[in-house]
This record gives sequence, structure tokens and C-alpha cells, in this order.
Amino acid sequence: MKENGHQLSKDAKLCKKWAFGLTVLLIIAFPGIMFITGYSYSLGFFKGWTYLSFSWLIIAGLYIAFRPVVEYMKGEGGKP
Repeated sequence: MKENGHQLSKDAKLCKKWAFGLTVLLIIAFPGIMFITGYSYSLGFFKGWTYLSFSWLIIAGLYIAFRPVVEYMKGEGGKP
């Protein structure tokens, strides 16, 4: 039981690092660079960015929702 808690804590730290890194990259760094360079956003670019963002959101939500169910069904030793 203690090993599961340690592994869970280790995985939580890894997930926090990835979430923070992706947030900085996709929300602050990438659009920030275009803003600093004076890039003018077109309607087509904005639509594409919006579709990409919502697609990423939906895929991430589905993965987060169903991954624990799959892990439970696999279980340790093939037993749920």
C-alpha cells in the first residue's frame, strides 16, 4: 500500500510538471511571441487556433475520463 502511495505521489509530480510546461508553452509563450512581433491575427488563424484548442480539450477530457476505467479493468494480474 505504501508503494502505491509513493508511486501516486511521483506520478502526480510528473503530471504537474507537464501541465505547467504545456500551459506556459501553449498559452503564454507561443501566442506571446506572435504578439510581441506584431503579428496580426486573421479570422482564419483565430478559427484554426480555436478548433485546435477545443480539439485538444476534448481529447484530453476523454483521456482523463476513460484512462482510470481502463486501468481498473486491466487491474493487477489481469483481475479487476
